[in-house]
Amino acid sequence: MPQPRVLVVGGGAAGLTAAVAAARLGAAVTVLEAGARVGRKILASGNGRCNFTNLAVAPSAYNEPEFVAPVLGALPCEGVREFFGGMGLLSYADDEGRVYPVTNAANSVLDVLRLECAHLGVVERCGFEVAHVQSAPGGTGLEMFSTAAEWVYADAVVVATGGGESLLAEMGHGLVPCVPVLGPLTTDLEPIRGLSGVRVRCGASLLAGDGTGTDTLAGATAAPLATERGELLFRDYGVSGIMIFDLSRFLEPDCVLSVDFFPDIPADDFAHMMAERQTALSWRTAETLFNGMLHTRIGQAVLRAAGIDPKTPVAGLSCERLSALLKDFRIRVVGRGEASQSQVTRGGAALDGFDPSTMASRRVSGLFAAGEVLDIDGRCGGFNLHWAWASGIVAGESAVRCAAERAAGGAA
Repeated sequence: MPQPRVLVVGGGAAGLTAAVAAARLGAAVTVLEAGARVGRKILASGNGRCNFTNLAVAPSAYNEPEFVAPVLGALPCEGVREFFGGMGLLSYADDEGRVYPVTNAANSVLDVLRLECAHLGVVERCGFEVAHVQSAPGGTGLEMFSTAAEWVYADAVVVATGGGESLLAEMGHGLVPCVPVLGPLTTDLEPIRGLSGVRVRCGASLLAGDGTGTDTLAGATAAPLATERGELLFRDYGVSGIMIFDLSRFLEPDCVLSVDFFPDIPADDFAHMMAERQTALSWRTAETLFNGMLHTRIGQAVLRAAGIDPKTPVAGLSCERLSALLKDFRIRVVGRGEASQSQVTRGGAALDGFDPSTMASRRVSGLFAAGEVLDIDGRCGGFNLHWAWASGIVAGESAVRCAAERAAGGAA
């Protein structure tokens, strides 16, 4: 029986794992990479440390949980760790469940992938930018053409690259418009004036506006679109930090960010605590009331939002108003930060065109997709790389089974 031939378009996370998975099942695999080398984005992941999965990986961490469920069921966190462990990569999980190579170096992840590809005979063709894909005559396979008019043929193809959406669209797949997510948010700057560079551990909720665009802060009273806890970083354009990145996945027009500076204390208990603080520190002025409990510049912003003169005696303050602001400090969200500041893109090939158990196209026989080319995005903390690895493995293995059937049919 002829050896099944599989092409993988894209030498990133999903593409390299697809290549390894396909080659392990006996396929002749070629990776087509438009760039000068494979795996460049892997090297930049996790601030160069490559947070490559997470102990909490589950369908609920993604925008389309039903679609990702079969892949995550086949390859949960331990499955991905075992896949890399089999190639010699040792890993550890930190206190928040994020999994890293023990070297704390992203190049270790790329190194084991490239070594395994070389060991299995995977061919890397860098500088090959795919311009066109079509079914081969007779429907026996797929043909790929580069921008330099090079031509290659395969029994099955895995599209696993950002930008591969146009290839899938060419083959009849619908596209979901792309927007950057897992990035900072731009906001009204007046409430956070003077806070750039300040970090605070807190809770935050993204609230839908009132729909009028006229009184967003007051009108955003419905149930939160999403709530997170962690470190918030104030910037000169708005807010950033991992918790903000996760909230950015739920952004809608006319949203409001509600910051809770003391998320561990229920609102009633906090109001009682503030009343006691006012009594105990009645000799202070407003500008020093928060000393010992809140960053000085945040305290100044809260007083400004409350319309309180910093020189006001503490005994004369309305602590109910201050308590409410400290538990619900509202900032109007203007939009997303620059695309270059975001970790992933939401959108891509529409999911209704693919089988979630195999990553196979429902439109074209022999065509598969994996990773960020599909309309899938997850939380910060290794979830998106996990999807890339896991979907790549499933797509690579499925492509070989398809290619083998075609090769057998051709031999017959």
